[in-house]
Amino acid sequence: MKKMTRTSLLISLLFLVYACHDKTYQNQNNNTPQIEGIGYAETNKAASFVYNTIITTLEANSNIGIVAEVDHAANAQNVGLHLDFTKTVYFGNPNLGTPIMQNNIKAGLDLPQRITVYTDEDGDTVVAYNSVDYIVNRHDIGDVATTDMIKNALSNLVKAATGKEALLNTATVSQVAGIISVSSNNDFNTTYNNILNTLNALEPITVMAELNHQANAESVNMELMPAKLIIFGNPALGTPLMEESRTTALDLPQKILVYQESNSEVKIIYNDPYYMAERHGIKNNNETLEKISQALQNIAASGASEN
Repeated sequence: MKKMTRTSLLISLLFLVYACHDKTYQNQNNNTPQIEGIGYAETNKAASFVYNTIITTLEANSNIGIVAEVDHAANAQNVGLHLDFTKTVYFGNPNLGTPIMQNNIKAGLDLPQRITVYTDEDGDTVVAYNSVDYIVNRHDIGDVATTDMIKNALSNLVKAATGKEALLNTATVSQVAGIISVSSNNDFNTTYNNILNTLNALEPITVMAELNHQANAESVNMELMPAKLIIFGNPALGTPLMEESRTTALDLPQKILVYQESNSEVKIIYNDPYYMAERHGIKNNNETLEKISQALQNIAASGASEN
């Protein structure tokens, strides 16, 4: 994993991709992405070439840090399932992302930025990402100067890899949409460590990355309340969701954010899997969604409950 200094610049790049196009969509068969709050571009270039181009571009920018790379297809194969080429890269730039979290620390659940590259049912390559407007609307972000810089960076990154302008779905996302919040009875470090220990003890689950937003802010001489993100997943549960709707890879693996408010209260937040399913048009995996929902409740409870 690269230094988090690079993480913030990368976040800025990813944010910029959402620069253009108003279009109304209906979700159909994984082909053209029709998901609220995403930007995307389609190309006939090979998916591996497009993904590698994105990685090379990110690595060339010293202000950006790659936090994690997730090969969803390889993870599916490891549990005896199949998924066509699907890879997600998480990256960011604290100089650009920290001001957003200073405005609302809950935005740390959706940062750093991520881009997913996949092969659709027609054999075309699709590049997709969560738009800056999605994050701004979801977390009720006020006027933050860096959002435009992030939008431009994301747009440039996608165009460099695909040769196409990114299209945006401008559907309005309601505030705190699909976010489950739990108050902890423990201090920040105890809460976080309890959750991490629980995840490491669950054999089907892999912790893919940990991100200390406060430390990253300090690395660029900014202040932020304590906030840490854990990215983790279980391919046996996540793969069936991506098989039905590939853009679900933008919200998988799972993420839990632990943060401390100014009054010292500690909170645990994570994405409601049923909201994720609704967002990506998943209709045929209720049993899997229930398993994920129950697992997330138990993991959050392990951090919130007094020892």
